[in-house]
Amino acid sequence: MDCPKCSGEMVTKTHDGDISIERCRVCYGLLMEDYMLERMRDEWMAETFLDIGSASLGKKFDKIDNIKCPVCNIKMDKIVDPTQTHIWMESCPKCYRIFLDAGEFTDLKYETLSDKFKSLLKGKRK
Repeated sequence: MDCPKCSGEMVTKTHDGDISIERCRVCYGLLMEDYMLERMRDEWMAETFLDIGSASLGKKFDKIDNIKCPVCNIKMDKIVDPTQTHIWMESCPKCYRIFLDAGEFTDLKYETLSDKFKSLLKGKRK
């Protein structure tokens, strides 16, 4: 399967046997089923093993947002996290997989005071 952002190869990565995601070998973006995102948020240190790409690399690819689901080949919806609106994700309306750019999962897992400022600076998603 190819990455919807950079066309790099997506490879399966697992953590503790019950978490399984796809990670791009080039841009380090993450593709996962929606329930897996919640499972990862609850898992201690999951970000250390799964979200290994730099936030600066992810920021470059965050600008690419008109993408197709690599599983269903249909346009993914543009979504934001309700509490951290500076985190822009893409979601498949058919299979409900979510795509996160490198560094976004780590940012999503830990809500800090600086996240409020990031949300203000980034603005609303169009």
